[in-house]
Amino acid sequence: MSDVTIIAPHAIYPVQRADRKPTIRGRLDEPMWNQAARTTRFVSSSSGGVAFFDTQAAVSWDEEALYVAAWLEEHDVWTTGQVRRGLTWQENTFEVFIASEGALYQLSVNPAGDAEELLFIWKDAYQAGGRYDVPDLNLAQCRPAVVGGDGGPHHRRGQRWLFDNWSMEGLQCAARVSGDLNERHDLDEGWTVEIALPWGGLVHLLDDETSPAAGDRLRMALARNQIIDQRQQRFSTCWSWHAAGDAGLYAPEAYPVVELRP
Repeated sequence: MSDVTIIAPHAIYPVQRADRKPTIRGRLDEPMWNQAARTTRFVSSSSGGVAFFDTQAAVSWDEEALYVAAWLEEHDVWTTGQVRRGLTWQENTFEVFIASEGALYQLSVNPAGDAEELLFIWKDAYQAGGRYDVPDLNLAQCRPAVVGGDGGPHHRRGQRWLFDNWSMEGLQCAARVSGDLNERHDLDEGWTVEIALPWGGLVHLLDDETSPAAGDRLRMALARNQIIDQRQQRFSTCWSWHAAGDAGLYAPEAYPVVELRP
């Protein structure tokens, strides 16, 4: 770990190209993850203060996909074992946010490797005959919710369509627990996550719809939703690579920038 490069959120994160395609299994024992730069330790998303547990992440890429890895310290690794749309905030999850000019994608993965996906599209970006007017985002068939009106997340740009049944084609997610999953009375070390986001599936999140190349940049936020049990009190908190402040994690203009490197 002493030789690993650490990148702060205000700096451009260098996404090094993978020498070989990884096997997505959550173990993070392949050389590419030892060589990749890591983020700084996650902080409180709202205040920027120190988070209770250590969390770091790394990103890599090749011509097929964008890869994300995360190391999450946790002494009691558990999950409900249920995948429920829109309710991952009730679980401990690692989260990836990717934003383009017109859309925002949120992926949440729990310690069992279960994933939930949400796709937000700005109403002012969804136009008849435009790039988002496609069959898998058809408003009449998908019947997306509207957020940013009476209910959040709010943003000064206005309202967004929320597609909560959209799934990225080719997405791969895996998690591995260092300890015993759902054994609440022993002491665990934590868990790791490994994700492959295929470029073909990211088509709605790329401002340049051509094939990705070295020098391309993305806005990406990395976060962790954590359930804290304190005696008879339970609450949810969020830790992230960058301190989002009052704007929260749905303000993509504040996301760190990652750049694909050769």
